[in-house]
Amino acid sequence: MFFLQSDASPIAHFIGSYWWIIVLLFIVFSGMFTINQGYIGVITMFGRYQRVVRPGLNFKIPILEQLYKTISIQNRSVELEFQAVTQDQANVYFKSMLLYAVQNADEETIKRVAFKFIADRDLMQALIRTIEGNIRSFVATKKQAEVLGLRKEIIEYVKVEIDYTLEQWGYHLMDLQINDITFDKAIMDSMIKDVASNN
Repeated sequence: MFFLQSDASPIAHFIGSYWWIIVLLFIVFSGMFTINQGYIGVITMFGRYQRVVRPGLNFKIPILEQLYKTISIQNRSVELEFQAVTQDQANVYFKSMLLYAVQNADEETIKRVAFKFIADRDLMQALIRTIEGNIRSFVATKKQAEVLGLRKEIIEYVKVEIDYTLEQWGYHLMDLQINDITFDKAIMDSMIKDVASNN
């Protein structure tokens, strides 16, 4: 019992005398964090933007500064499916793929990306609605018989519109592909009959 007390006493004495070193070390280590390769971090203080941090080991002022968001600067892709109506009231169904990325790693661009939308799902929703709206407005001026042959024109039209919108949000459109264009079953059956009768 005597030995246990004599062993515990120096430890208790050390902690009692140098508690501030332990607190200081805790504060220093709690301010250290890492950002993974392919990402950029955004630091805020009291909810206000402070700075961006690059991949690797970083330091923030404990308690005061917060890692608000990490932004991927890697390429992202999304598949879209939607419907449009032609000038002659035919339903057209599109399947497309969009490839986009953050414009660059500049501070102003990262700020725009970080604070333009609350979450990634809000960006995706705005992006999908914008692409749908552009394709629908283009298809609405064309007849059903023209649409299949206008795949390239549709893509070029949408690319111009979407690229401008994405730039305002801090992103860059890398590629847009329309993988499939189909019509209602009745129209598809009619097209098959026309092809068969021509042969």
